[in-house]
Amino acid sequence: MPKKLSLLFLLISPCLLLAAEEGDVDIIERLINFVIFFALIYYFAADKIKAIFIERREGIASSLSKIQEKLRESKKEKQKAAQRVDEAKKIAKEIVESAHKEAEIAAKKIEESARIEVENLVRQFNENVSFERRKMEKVIIDEILSEFLNKDAVVLDKKILVEALLRKAA
Repeated sequence: MPKKLSLLFLLISPCLLLAAEEGDVDIIERLINFVIFFALIYYFAADKIKAIFIERREGIASSLSKIQEKLRESKKEKQKAAQRVDEAKKIAKEIVESAHKEAEIAAKKIEESARIEVENLVRQFNENVSFERRKMEKVIIDEILSEFLNKDAVVLDKKILVEALLRKAA
C-alpha cells in the first residue's frame, strides 16, 4: 500500500508544482476527481481484474502441467517403442541364426541323401555288370555247347569238354 501512495504522489507532484495560481486552472479539482475515479475503479474492478489475472495464471499453469504430463507420457511411449524395437531386433537375430542352422542341417541332409543315392547307383551298376557278365558267360557256354553238340564228327571226352568250357569262361 505505501508503494501505491508513493507512486501516486510521484504522478501528482509535477502537476502540483507546475500549476499556476493565475487564471482559471482547476487542476486541483481535476486531480481530486481523478483520484476519486481511480479509487472507485480500484474498489469495484480490482477484485475482478485480479481474478481475471489469477484465472489466466492458473490456466497457463494448468496447460503447462498438461503439456509436461503429455511430454512425460510421450517419453514413456518412446522408451516402450525403443524396447519393442530392441526386442524385435533380438527376435530377428534369433530367426536369422535359426535359419542358418536349418540351412546347414538341410544341406547335410541333402548331402547325405545324395551320398546314399550314389552308393545305391554304384551298387546297382556293379550288380548289373555282374548280371551281364553271368549272362554273357551263359550265352558263350550255350554257344560252345551247341557247337560241340551239333558236330557229329568230333567226339570229345567229358573231361576235355569241361576243361575247354572252363578256359572259355575264364
